[in-house]
Amino acid sequence: GLFNSNALLVETERQMIKAADRVTLVADSSKFGQRALSHLCPLDAVHDVVTDDGISDEWKQTLGTRGIRVEFVEAGAAPLVAGLPSDD
Repeated sequence: GLFNSNALLVETERQMIKAADRVTLVADSSKFGQRALSHLCPLDAVHDVVTDDGISDEWKQTLGTRGIRVEFVEAGAAPLVAGLPSDD
């Protein structure tokens, strides 16, 4: 599942997930397999994951078998603003 180390944010984030049509997790590969203070939601609540290519084959398989779409981005890639590359 998903965890958050800031317990004060968890209830707000749960309500956002509940209200959303789709849930996208954006996290670098170092976050996979880690636990934190507060459980946010089960992994099955996530539709899409955006991460770098450093996640393990085990995680790739876990996400794939659950039907979660994964998009790999280059670490340090330019941020997007409204879907367009920034001028940085």
